[in-house]
Amino acid sequence: MRPMLAAMNGRDFRNTPREANAGPCAVNGTEEPSSGQAAYKGVVRTLLAGFVAISALLVLPSASAKDFHPGDLRICNSRHCVAVVNTAVVPKLGSFYYSGPSPARARRPKLGTPYYELRFRNGYVTGIVATRRLDRFLSYGVYLERFARDKWYAVPYRVSSELRRLTVGLRPLRLTQAALAKSR
Repeated sequence: MRPMLAAMNGRDFRNTPREANAGPCAVNGTEEPSSGQAAYKGVVRTLLAGFVAISALLVLPSASAKDFHPGDLRICNSRHCVAVVNTAVVPKLGSFYYSGPSPARARRPKLGTPYYELRFRNGYVTGIVATRRLDRFLSYGVYLERFARDKWYAVPYRVSSELRRLTVGLRPLRLTQAALAKSR
C-alpha cells in the first residue's frame, strides 16, 4: 500500500520516520496524526477524565447531604432532644433546608418568645424554631446560599405542626440576644 500511496503523493514513505508520515491514510483518506498530536489528545483525554471524576466526587456528597433520614434532625431544649422520625415530615424538612422553593421571610419574634434548637445527629445546631406555633426559623449557618444571616423564615405548616407535637412536655428555651447573635 505504501508504494501506491507514495506514488499518489509524489513522495516516498518507505524510509521516513513515522512522525514525518502525516499524509492521507491509505484506508480512509484522513490525515494521520503526528506523535505530538496523539500525545496532546492523550493529555486532553486524561484531563477530561480527571475533571469528570472530581465533579462526581463534589456532586455526590452534596446530593446525599440533602437527603434527611428519620432521626437525622432533632428538636432540643437545653437538656433533652427528640428525634424527628415522621416519614411524611422528614422529606419536607429536607426540602425546606436545601431544595424546595425559597422559604418565605417571616417577622422576627420578640425577645422572650419560646424557641427550640434544631440539631443534626452530630450535635451541630442548624438553627432555631420559635413562637408558640414553632413557625419561624433562624439559621445558624446550615446553608448560607439559602438562608441569610439575621433573617427569619416561615416554617412549612406540616413541619411546624410535627415539631409542636414532638415538643409536648419539652420545656422551651426563651429567645435572647445571645440566641439571635448565633445566626450566620
